[in-house]
Amino acid sequence: MNVYNIFLSKRENYFGSAQKIKESSKKPVNIIWIEDFIMNDENREKLNGDVIYFLCNSILINGLIEYLKGVKCYIFNKRFFEKNYRKLEIQNILRENTIKTPRILFNPLLNQIKLPIFCKENKHAGMIFKAYTINTLESFFQKFDIKDFYLEEPIEGESETKYYYVRDSIYSKNNIKVTDSVKEYCIKISKILKLEVFSIDIIKRNNEHIVIDVNPSAGFYMLDEARNKLLFEFDKIKERK
Repeated sequence: MNVYNIFLSKRENYFGSAQKIKESSKKPVNIIWIEDFIMNDENREKLNGDVIYFLCNSILINGLIEYLKGVKCYIFNKRFFEKNYRKLEIQNILRENTIKTPRILFNPLLNQIKLPIFCKENKHAGMIFKAYTINTLESFFQKFDIKDFYLEEPIEGESETKYYYVRDSIYSKNNIKVTDSVKEYCIKISKILKLEVFSIDIIKRNNEHIVIDVNPSAGFYMLDEARNKLLFEFDKIKERK
């Protein structure tokens, strides 16, 4: 392995996280804007022998992975990105595997919805807002196609925590204890979705854990230990080669 490459998108504000990864690494790290990456043979060959980590949720990821077929590089979360999942598909997969998620409303009659309600664009890093009136939803869907969004019940609970998973190691913000049940959830999600690295938002309610969001592009901005674990995994890939 020659270099670690962090791909960013101009649509998401992850540059600070990428910069921290670069500053923490003892090996060379390139920060690349996926929108500016020109798919030609010269750039393709530059990635030969490298490690690639997508710190973005761009729709361009799947195309780039396809383009890199035949190039001997290691792509974290490759099997997940090859599936090109939409957010709603992930929610459905989790529910099918007995992982609790918020209730989704399919093709609802707006005047029968219990408010407030979350309206979410059916893609990673898409629009999300909480609607408190039917007028808000009606006005919104006069401008946007309802087929590109879904409605999700808000979850009120005792606490909401973001956890980070890096190859069987799990970390939390604010030093919150990682319980056995959270560990089981994270390991199960890793296997189901073929994810090596991800962040997850979990709400605890009545001794249950409800998964709000799974992000395959974790940045570890305030978590030095988790970031160092990611770099340790980068190094292990390099040593294997």
